[in-house]
Amino acid sequence: MSFPLTVNASIQLESQLITRSVTLHSGLTVVLGPNGSGKTHLMRGLKDALVQHCAGKRARFLSAGRVGLFEQFRSDYDGYRGNSPLYQQANYGSLQDTARRHNYETLQGDFQTLAVRPDILIKIRERLRKLFSRDIAILWDGGSLKIEFSRTVANSSSYSSAREASGLLHLAGLLTALYDDEVGAVLIDEPEVSLHPQLQAFLLKEILGVAGEPAASTNKKLVVIGTHSTEFLRIDSPNDISRLVFCYDLNQEPIQVRADAEELKSTKLAALIARMGQEHKLAFFAKSPLLVEGPSDSIICGGLANKLEIHIEAGGSQLLPVIGKGQFPIVVKLLRMTGKTPLVLADADGIADGVELANTFLTSDDANTRAAHAGSGSAIELCRSVYSAFCDLVQDHWPDIAPHAERHLYWISRDLSDASSPQAKRRAAFATLFTLAEVELAGISTQHRWDTVKRRFDFLLDLLESQGCFFLRRGTIESYYENLASNLIADKPASAAAEAAQFVNASTVLLERRYADVVRCLRIAARAERIVEAESLQDALLAVAAPALARVKSGAPSDSLNALAKSMVGDMSKLFDLTIADDKLRVTLKSQILNVSGFPLDIAPDDDVIKLVARALKLNQE
Repeated sequence: MSFPLTVNASIQLESQLITRSVTLHSGLTVVLGPNGSGKTHLMRGLKDALVQHCAGKRARFLSAGRVGLFEQFRSDYDGYRGNSPLYQQANYGSLQDTARRHNYETLQGDFQTLAVRPDILIKIRERLRKLFSRDIAILWDGGSLKIEFSRTVANSSSYSSAREASGLLHLAGLLTALYDDEVGAVLIDEPEVSLHPQLQAFLLKEILGVAGEPAASTNKKLVVIGTHSTEFLRIDSPNDISRLVFCYDLNQEPIQVRADAEELKSTKLAALIARMGQEHKLAFFAKSPLLVEGPSDSIICGGLANKLEIHIEAGGSQLLPVIGKGQFPIVVKLLRMTGKTPLVLADADGIADGVELANTFLTSDDANTRAAHAGSGSAIELCRSVYSAFCDLVQDHWPDIAPHAERHLYWISRDLSDASSPQAKRRAAFATLFTLAEVELAGISTQHRWDTVKRRFDFLLDLLESQGCFFLRRGTIESYYENLASNLIADKPASAAAEAAQFVNASTVLLERRYADVVRCLRIAARAERIVEAESLQDALLAVAAPALARVKSGAPSDSLNALAKSMVGDMSKLFDLTIADDKLRVTLKSQILNVSGFPLDIAPDDDVIKLVARALKLNQE
């Protein structure tokens, strides 16, 4: 065999058998995707497909719950053990299980391998001794396999493997699977389980050491891992991206970037990858990564999201600082190739300097339809027309807007070596249009021209936002700070951190207004509704309040109301205490953990219960 190698995985669902194709470009393939995206099903299906490429060896699949069987010895699994789990009873099967060790999806098969492969045991023992000051012993006790550990310090006694840290058990078992030269392919679901980040990095090195084309005379093997950890993403060059498999849903084919894709040849992409850290790698785990221009933008976005309870990550997004707006288009194209729908939050100069970034988001049918309604042949044509009109206006009428624009940071920080500075003029003029009060704009002699361009830009920017491209209309993120002058310091990240620290005590209304351009972007990135516990509580409250109020009207005693509630909603009634106060039904919330206001709630006999409850719980309010 040789790479690339395309294999077809047969996946048996409840009602049908489906086939999914994956191309292996090297010895290591990494499967990424959110929970429920089908990674485990895909990998289990790949196991059988890889057997014919294993040089006559076995294929193994190790599940994410590979130590679950041992928890009966390590924990109070049934609520009867207290602080005394069955440590000493821990065992890993019998001698007759050895023949089936490669069929196991748990680490029991790997510990069985240690019992019959002294060479692999030596490799594991040496690493445990040198890295963790541990030793391991294989024992047969009454026909049962037992594993004991000991510390390498003098006079250390041995102890049951059930007492050992789960991370070391995982590591010992996974390394055994990797070192087993009877295996030609190993598929590991979530190798990061229970492993400290440094152990994850060590395990990845060992994986890379054995990953390759299987051959009868070597221990090279095909390795496929499904992970949620950035520690297992080894991306040193653009070519490494083709080794990633992106899963989004079992009903869709997994997505891979072709190894010969033109985007992977970009020098800009290579530069980004060269300085890619763990934070950047998180974008490969998100459905809709949000690209921002740098650390300052990331700090402010994170602070606003926390203050305004905008759950970016839960919505499938992830902040990704991309230093230099010139890299935005290529990164957007790359992420789209992996099946993602990236968003961009760029400084105003991202549109004032040219239309390359904007055009990246204006190729969809939806964008063209919206542009057509405005009388343009296409969205890109609309963008070009608006930008051209803006550039002409700045060139011909700069003196009209200059008294205002020359106060903007774009102009103040311009490159003084360029006497005419047309770029600085465009940047400052654009930002001024969106920060200048109407009364000040009205004082410009050519006001109608600037008004017209601003209206056209408003439409274009709204169109771009509908496609996922947002521009900071005031300029840079610093232009939104509450005290701009005090934040003009050389260390921009420190400045951003100082600004974000003020969000804690700031008014949410004022923040939403001041950072409106940013907040709109964050809400689109989150794509998830705001968590409001009162909405889930509402149905239970109405279910007990309406019949209880009827009882109050009929003169029923107060002590019968809670019994009535239990008969209506069962244990859900434990949330409330129902009493009568001043001829009204009083509902008290008994839970101490629900984040719901409006209690105690008094309901009069003639009240509209539905409207009153909604008002008390502050639902349906903007």
